[in-house]
Amino acid sequence: MATRWIGSEEVSLYLDEKMLIFAMQSAFLTTSAPKFEDIETAAEMDRAPRRVHVELSNVPGAPTNASAMVLLPGTVADIPAYTVKVHAKYPDNGRYGRPAIQGAILLFEAESGRLLAVLDSPLLTAHRTAAAGAVAAQRLARPDAHKVAVIGAGVQGEMQFRYLRHVRDIHEVRVYDVQREVAGAYRHRRLNEGVSCFVAESVAEAVRDADIVVTATWAQAPILFPDMVQPGVHISTFGPDAPGKVEVSEDLVTSARLVCDDVRLARQVGALNTFEVGGSAWNMSCMTLADVLCGRAQGRLNPSDITVFAAVGLPFQDLVAAWQVYQAVLNCADGVELA
Repeated sequence: MATRWIGSEEVSLYLDEKMLIFAMQSAFLTTSAPKFEDIETAAEMDRAPRRVHVELSNVPGAPTNASAMVLLPGTVADIPAYTVKVHAKYPDNGRYGRPAIQGAILLFEAESGRLLAVLDSPLLTAHRTAAAGAVAAQRLARPDAHKVAVIGAGVQGEMQFRYLRHVRDIHEVRVYDVQREVAGAYRHRRLNEGVSCFVAESVAEAVRDADIVVTATWAQAPILFPDMVQPGVHISTFGPDAPGKVEVSEDLVTSARLVCDDVRLARQVGALNTFEVGGSAWNMSCMTLADVLCGRAQGRLNPSDITVFAAVGLPFQDLVAAWQVYQAVLNCADGVELA
């Protein structure tokens, strides 16, 4: 069977959002990385998901804030394949209408190592990240949550809203972006969908009475603080996925019930990476989403709790999304054969 190229058109056509949320929740339940404090041997380290990050500042012609990354291995117990993702991040692309993430996901057959497909990664990455956010919100946000604040109106801010609507009845959105025209375009799309949407003048105005806050920015200093949010809010922070990026302040993290997708990565490159080692946030107890889903830990205990989902993004999430699309492409004999 030939290797297939699967582009963004096939991803849009064949990816089922509700099915992806269900598959992502199942994968979180069955895929558990070793806990941070348990990684002591080389064998245990080999089980941990890896994100190899390299700045491209020395590459001729590349912007100074561009970077490359490899995520591997993407594995899930009941999927007979694995993924390796190679992608680059170009934050300035948004100014030119291009996705900030560029790259490819390589899907291999587990038994033989044969390359099954090459998938265009920007849209698929946005879907899988939003699906993980929906799984977390379904478990951590209050059942009556209906007001959402979106900080960062790019691709991920768009996709998170779409997926949140599958798990909560969203009546109102407030959006803030440093580029006001981007926020305005976001508002126009929501209004066309019949959703009340307002462009906020600041982060504080956007989140003031929100039930759910989604942050998906390039921030390198905290933008969310305790006095900005109301009791009972759920916050999902997606920006911090590389050293130096942070969105939620240390005092807000320490006052919340913190849930990570991976504790080790949250401390190395995620929401806790900018906090001082030995500080209260860095050393605080952090549940994983897998722990909450399977009942080993409790996320929200009462309606007034502030919950934070700190997502780095894990390789198995790429596999879950890629496998769904690949199977649909095969069933419809679609996609382009490469060899």
